[in-house]
Amino acid sequence: METLPEQPDLPLRSLAVAQAGVAPDRIPAVQSGQGLSTGPRPALSLVDGSQLLLAEQAEPVPQDWRDALARLAAWLELDVQHVSARPVGALRQVAAWAAPHRAAKAALQFHPWQNVSPVAFQAGGHAMLPRVDWVASYLQDQGTGKPLKASTLDVMLMSPHPAACAVDADCDAPMPRAETLQAMLQAALAEGRQRIGIVVDAQRRNALVRQLLVSGRVATREQQEIEILPIEDALCHLVRHAGRWDAIIVLPELRSLVFAMLAELSGIWTPWPMLWHRRGVSMITGEVLDEADGTLPLNAPLLVQALALAAHHAGLGHAAQRLMQGAVRLWDCGIITPGRGSVAPYVTEVTDGEFIHQLCRGGEQRSRARSSWRAIPAAALAPSPRQPRPSLRLVAANGDQ
Repeated sequence: METLPEQPDLPLRSLAVAQAGVAPDRIPAVQSGQGLSTGPRPALSLVDGSQLLLAEQAEPVPQDWRDALARLAAWLELDVQHVSARPVGALRQVAAWAAPHRAAKAALQFHPWQNVSPVAFQAGGHAMLPRVDWVASYLQDQGTGKPLKASTLDVMLMSPHPAACAVDADCDAPMPRAETLQAMLQAALAEGRQRIGIVVDAQRRNALVRQLLVSGRVATREQQEIEILPIEDALCHLVRHAGRWDAIIVLPELRSLVFAMLAELSGIWTPWPMLWHRRGVSMITGEVLDEADGTLPLNAPLLVQALALAAHHAGLGHAAQRLMQGAVRLWDCGIITPGRGSVAPYVTEVTDGEFIHQLCRGGEQRSRARSSWRAIPAAALAPSPRQPRPSLRLVAANGDQ
């Protein structure tokens, strides 16, 4: 809930001076009760919609994930609605692309318990991969206590879908389309990621450079710094400094190498939240290097980050920010789960279920400044409980009411 600061009622004579074109240096004093209030009294507040639409799936949600999601939704006062995911016909999909403002927003497929391995993107992609344009995973490390780690690692790892790569005549190898590459660069720019590394092999490096130059869509140097380098050089740079780039675009065949290197450097081998993009975010899963199929056990950091991303892309920025700040507060206090480290001097490892319990039980107390996650932009501060409640509330609801 965001509260607009109150605008004091100015006396009429001061308004008359302002309308005449003269900016008064000071506002004349008025007597008590003639317009100026004695304290802050918000008159209007805007309440964001608290409904999150998620698409149902054929397979049932695991019980531990269902319980943890219900606990987080109750703590956030979030109305999670599961709707049926009906297949969209080709004609209806083309109509939605032609008039996106008139088309109904599709429900997000929320499956963080599903395991997707970067190895599945090799050799043209696994047949079971969803048909999207590109994917993005997030490695957000609050620190593992290593001596060489000086700051938080916040990397966005992107790759075009193998189906979105056509064979280029110059290098005789699959290359991402110009519009797909531009969409990934724009997504990184929207999150304030300015240092971009594009990792290719030696065969396709010159062809990709030529594609960016010919397309004329490369961001200006004031917006982003783009490096195009082969996989051998990229791995050497990551070993020296894992946070060299804010975002990394890597070809599908090389995604598992970069993923494994970042996991080794950060010490986080637990799944990362993975977003599947097709004209917007269409699905959220987990990505982990393990090729074993099956349902992932409950992973509290993955659920928190995935739910925060889902809430952010649904327009619920305050809920996403509150969720992430609560998790960062626990990590900062040394409360961790298996597979996650902490820079705190005293560390307490708890189960994933206990981590969710601690998160929902924790208050909103403020402490020292913490690092933020670029994927979740900072939301406006919530009003203090000491301030009086607004006299008028404007509620923005999502969906048909």
